[in-house]
Amino acid sequence: MDKFLKILDFVLVIAAIVLAVYVGKNIGLEYLMRGREEPVTLSMTEGGLPEDYIGRPAGGDIPLIEDGHSWEEAWATDYITIQPVGIVSTGVGALHPWVDAYTTPTRRNRGGWKAPVITNTALDVFNEYGEFYLLQLPDESYILAQLPMEEARKLKMGKEITLPVGRKIPLNMQAKGSLDGICYEYDVPMDDVFYCINDKWNDSHEFGLFLLRIAIAVLVLFSFGTAFIMLAEKIFKREKK
Repeated sequence: MDKFLKILDFVLVIAAIVLAVYVGKNIGLEYLMRGREEPVTLSMTEGGLPEDYIGRPAGGDIPLIEDGHSWEEAWATDYITIQPVGIVSTGVGALHPWVDAYTTPTRRNRGGWKAPVITNTALDVFNEYGEFYLLQLPDESYILAQLPMEEARKLKMGKEITLPVGRKIPLNMQAKGSLDGICYEYDVPMDDVFYCINDKWNDSHEFGLFLLRIAIAVLVLFSFGTAFIMLAEKIFKREKK
């Protein structure tokens, strides 16, 4: 029984670690910190830079992409938004623009280490990659997109939402090989991506978000790890009696 309890404790600790990583990675801290933002209108975009508006709420006059044809006709300089009717995860992500791809050199690795530009998002523990999604438009066609985590979560839950202001950007060439199969399956054009992530805000808050996620993960780990072990001991001690 003692050996069994030790194994059980180990399994429960691992479960708590997995839960802590999941919560720390997926909690929507960005929305809690950003609060309610003023919607962007076309008149506001006339005197600013794209990074000032991409990823912010879309006002009523921001052009809405409703079908594959209007997506093809949109220019890379256009501010646009989408009301998707479906979403498909690809599991492929590209390194966020605000993330430093290089680590500090060490004694063993004098040249440092460069993070891969494209990766499997299941391995992205620290939210350093933006996943490519397939968004279904009202005409049932699909396009590639990178969007904030919270918006992706809402769409997966079946909610009807208007995505933040975005633009067409070229698909990263290194991602094409990883996306070929799923894009062929859904007949998705692979030239451009709808991008609506607020790079400017994320860049200025990256370190703070990282610390908060670590703190939350540690709190979840100790809270649930302790609770799991105490519960297991209580159950098996009672059975032992």
